Amino acid sequence: MKIGITGQGGFIGSNVAQALLHEGYEVISLDKYTRSCASDSSVLNECPNDLNWVLHFAASASIDKSFDNPFYTYANNLESTIVALNIAYRSKSPFLFMSSYVYGKPKYLPIDEKHPVDFANPYMGSKIIGEEICRQICSMLLIPLIILRGFNIYGDCKIPGRLISDILESAHNRMPIVLNDPLPKRDYLYIKDFQLLILKIISQNPVKTGTYNVGYGRSYSNIEVAEFVSNLTNGKCPIIIKSYPRQQDISDCTVNVNLVKETFSWSPNYSLEMGLSELLKLN
Repeated sequence: MKIGITGQGGFIGSNVAQALLHEGYEVISLDKYTRSCASDSSVLNECPNDLNWVLHFAASASIDKSFDNPFYTYANNLESTIVALNIAYRSKSPFLFMSSYVYGKPKYLPIDEKHPVDFANPYMGSKIIGEEICRQICSMLLIPLIILRGFNIYGDCKIPGRLISDILESAHNRMPIVLNDPLPKRDYLYIKDFQLLILKIISQNPVKTGTYNVGYGRSYSNIEVAEFVSNLTNGKCPIIIKSYPRQQDISDCTVNVNLVKETFSWSPNYSLEMGLSELLKLN
């Protein structure tokens, strides 16, 4: 099978590409095409038209930058999605859209796919609109569509400002772990479990179209994550707690993953502690 991927230089895209190559799939980077204008047919005419899947991971994903320049975030994320959809249409291939957490402040927990969507920042807003563009185009052009709403996928990647990345960096340097707010709870999924899910999705025939929440199914507070790492380092990284909560931060966003588990016979293998332990050994 020949798999086209956008965002291959990013954290999720690069790890998915590695997993696909390891399983013997041919991986084609589509990034040079998705950087082009959606109406530039001359560029699209150069892209491969014999793909078996298009996996769209590319996006401007910084929430802080999305506030600084929302116009760029919306334009970049929606334009690249339209180009990637066009490539899938030309290849007559299924399309996978990597969305994000799109539920705003939760109205109930755990969050299932029926929960109302709402944006809390321009990045989240671009993903909500991107989902709708995918649904409309794929419905009109009969492109099989899968939308994945990812909840805090983590792994061996340094992304300053992300909790697990910052905590692991502190552990690597044997520095104190500083928490601005110990209370918020998030649902974390290890990248290896996400890789396994992608392999299961693309192996299904026919394609099991739909919108799926993707996470572990349990949330952990910031202090719990820090304590895991501190314990794994035998207390060499003490925890310093400050009181600088983010404005309008979400207190908890536990995800219901029953649908994706049942549909693809998939279940996470790595608990948060197992994932953190493996990452500490890599650093």
